[in-house]
Amino acid sequence: MYHLYIYIYTFDYISLDYTITFTKHKIMPGEIITLQVGQCGNQVGEQFWSQISKEHGISMQDQGKRNVGTNEFTDDLPEVFFQKLDDEKYTPRAILIDFEPRVVNGINNRYNNFFNPNNLFISGDGGGASNNWTQGYSLGNTHKEEIMDMVNKELNKCDSFEGFQMIHSVAGGTGSGCGSFLLEELNDMFDKNLITTYSVFPRMGVSSEVVVQP
Repeated sequence: MYHLYIYIYTFDYISLDYTITFTKHKIMPGEIITLQVGQCGNQVGEQFWSQISKEHGISMQDQGKRNVGTNEFTDDLPEVFFQKLDDEKYTPRAILIDFEPRVVNGINNRYNNFFNPNNLFISGDGGGASNNWTQGYSLGNTHKEEIMDMVNKELNKCDSFEGFQMIHSVAGGTGSGCGSFLLEELNDMFDKNLITTYSVFPRMGVSSEVVVQP
């Protein structure tokens, strides 16, 4: 919670006395849009939403219904990460991206109607990026218009947009390759806004199935 304190000094030239009054105003921080890219990004993102939902008293299992029965949650600002719906429920300002359906569909099935179904992007062929950075980057370029259309629709729902956060892995295909492509696009289109990444790095010296990675 952010507050702005305004102090007003009043001086009386006759009595040579002064008074000080102040008012307190709540300041609404800008909204943050989350992009979860690839298997790892979506699995870590699931845990992120689980934790932040608890902090704001929002139920992932009850279609985003918020419990404000106690004073614990009455002075916070869930609208930074959540969009408030007409029925007093909340949905994450999140876009879930993967080129194979298993992880995203699994998350959506576990938390039915919590995430906006229009913000779930799965490639039509469902073949994934084959643990290849180059293929992930190429698929990101192929589906650029569809993904950026989701981003722009989320932006239209913001009153004071602050920036993006991306959750992804720098190994593998989708999170690494498509994540790199999307970061370039976001930086070109929204160079005045905050862009934060939460990146999972592979353990060095341990073999994996990854074909090409940075």
